[in-house]
Amino acid sequence: MSSELSKNFLKHGPLPIREDDCSYVWNIATEDRCEWVRNTEDCDTGSVLSYTEILFCTFGTENTFLFTVGLMMMIAWLLYMFLILATTADNFFCPSLAVIAGILRLSDNIAGVTILAFGNGAPDIFTSLASGADEGIIMFTELIGAGVFVTAVIAGSVAVVKPFRVLLKPLMRDACFYIVFVCWISYVIRDGTIHLWEAVSFVLYYLLFIGVVVIMQIYENREERLKSRIPSVPDPDILRTYLVNKDAAAIPKIPVRPRAVNLQTKMDVAIAIEQMRDRTTLTSEVDAAEQEVNRPKGLLKEFLYDISPIGEEDWRTASHLIKFVLIIRSPVMLLLQLFVPVVNVTAVKRGWSKLLNCFQLCVTPTMTLFLLNVWRAHFGPVSVVPIFLLLGTVIGVIVFLTTEADRVPRYHNVFAFLGFLAAMLSVYLVAREVMGVLQCVGYACSISDAMLGITFLAWGNSIGDLISNVTIARRGFPRMAHAACFGGPMFNTLLGLGLTYGLAAGSHPARHVNMRMSDMAPGCLAFLLCSLISTIIYLTITGSIARRSYGYLLYSIYFAFILIQFLSEHRVIHPLGTDHRP
Repeated sequence: MSSELSKNFLKHGPLPIREDDCSYVWNIATEDRCEWVRNTEDCDTGSVLSYTEILFCTFGTENTFLFTVGLMMMIAWLLYMFLILATTADNFFCPSLAVIAGILRLSDNIAGVTILAFGNGAPDIFTSLASGADEGIIMFTELIGAGVFVTAVIAGSVAVVKPFRVLLKPLMRDACFYIVFVCWISYVIRDGTIHLWEAVSFVLYYLLFIGVVVIMQIYENREERLKSRIPSVPDPDILRTYLVNKDAAAIPKIPVRPRAVNLQTKMDVAIAIEQMRDRTTLTSEVDAAEQEVNRPKGLLKEFLYDISPIGEEDWRTASHLIKFVLIIRSPVMLLLQLFVPVVNVTAVKRGWSKLLNCFQLCVTPTMTLFLLNVWRAHFGPVSVVPIFLLLGTVIGVIVFLTTEADRVPRYHNVFAFLGFLAAMLSVYLVAREVMGVLQCVGYACSISDAMLGITFLAWGNSIGDLISNVTIARRGFPRMAHAACFGGPMFNTLLGLGLTYGLAAGSHPARHVNMRMSDMAPGCLAFLLCSLISTIIYLTITGSIARRSYGYLLYSIYFAFILIQFLSEHRVIHPLGTDHRP
């Protein structure tokens, strides 16, 4: 009986390691591992640096201590790249998106579920695209695992730090859409193949979600217009918030009864925090004028001031820990500020810096060639690099000759599109390096791709949600923070899977792509459903009041999720959703 169970366990347990899989390196003789890693295609993660080769060849596996040091350095580098991702999204990517939304005249409602939601989920989306369909195990488990983390841990944390009354109608809409999608993706992956039409259906489903949001918005606007003719009592939660925060300029512009804004996700929340901090120093026109006076005069001095990676105010008010973070991120900030234009509505002159912006026009188009890795291409007999450099220089010189340093040009918003492209490519490049390091760590620790996606990658891409949503809840807007825990992950999963597998299936002659799936996937989907359904049941029973017990309930669900996946990883128990009958 024992041997039968053992055989059955091995048959239905985690995916076996193939001989062409880089994780097979530990089955190779110690002295041959370096050469094996160099010659194995699966060990090439497609990143700029070959992390697997660095770890197994430079540090080697002969000396355990040296190998451990190399592994710790990889993990430290991974944390640093997560910091780069957050910095790029916060300071460069999202401000451009906000301006583009204004240029296209998108309402707050539509912008929240489209262009701003894209900015909010940039790290997740770009990490998914960077992994590609060939790394479906990492991508799928990361997206679903991040969904469990956000809907359980982060949503629970909002309730723990600030119990509140939920607006049940928008919550039911978001949660039900999410549940239907989880059921649909469970059906799609049952045969291990994703067809082009199935990938397209993910994107169309998100468009359907947008349509429902718009219709509800129109209907509620109509209802509000009718109610506005009758005197009404202000919402006590909003009134209490405004009484506590007497400085109206320090409060971001939020609707009295937040609905569509609830769909704005992690980076949008971070923008709100950024604006609150900025507006405390710019509470009036006098304060704005004082900041303008503090800026140095002269093109060169202004240029040096604007590329400074550490602001004077940030340094003066920062704690010792934050100062350390500012120092270690300063090299990246310097490069980003040199090459990525920023149009920021909260900044002096909307971020216009004549010499810096003209310099960016000259070099940023050429930089994108290197980020896209197409700099070797030729236009006829001529390389594309000098062509782009010449065109950029001509445009930069024209702008320099036709603009003034102290007056924002009318076409300044066009820089937002250039900044959007440069920031997007930067985020994608860093996300690709993150994937390379994570896979290397997985090979070194004998962790499966599925467990990597559920833990490190999901946590890393969701840490911004945790910090920003909890902060917003503490400031008196728990509804906004809680609703962001549903719209954001659904957007990331729909677009992450839809775009990645849609592009892969579209390039395949048979218009489908095989999806290498882990036995942990059913468990991820099951616990995501558990989290969503538990939220609906709890808030229905309590009359839509999110108490601290709601947070503790969600914590327990996530703890059970991680425990079961950990035990499945180490073959203590069978993964959920597998057949164990003899």
